[in-house]
Amino acid sequence: MINSRNKGANFEREIGNLLVEKLQLKHPVKRILEQTRTKQLPDLRLGRWSIECKRYGDGSEPLDEWWDQVKDAAGDTLFPALVYKFNRKPIKVRIEACMLAESLKDKRLTIDLSFNDFTQVLQELYIDDINSHNSENEMQ
Repeated sequence: MINSRNKGANFEREIGNLLVEKLQLKHPVKRILEQTRTKQLPDLRLGRWSIECKRYGDGSEPLDEWWDQVKDAAGDTLFPALVYKFNRKPIKVRIEACMLAESLKDKRLTIDLSFNDFTQVLQELYIDDINSHNSENEMQ
């Protein structure tokens, strides 16, 4: 039986690798290891995106606590993204609707996308975050 911490870490690595592949990043999206000790840190960061990853057995809808967790980690300056997957279901990503259309101002309004659609949104609307990730990692 896989323990939940290992399952979570494996899913975080999987999402990091998928982001690299889909966005053709020059550098890996690394897990933030301190997040196991500090509650307000996301699992992954990509530019201004604060990404929380949740892998769960049964179900189809993410828990409200998961969204609250990613919102807390994002604070007022980062963009929250909840990447989640249930057994036998595709990977989904929940973001604030205002990230797609500025006219949607209510931050309580969310949209769930397929993972491929999320990466397409990043490529079309958030190229600065992709470029920032690549150049930030080159300086290290």
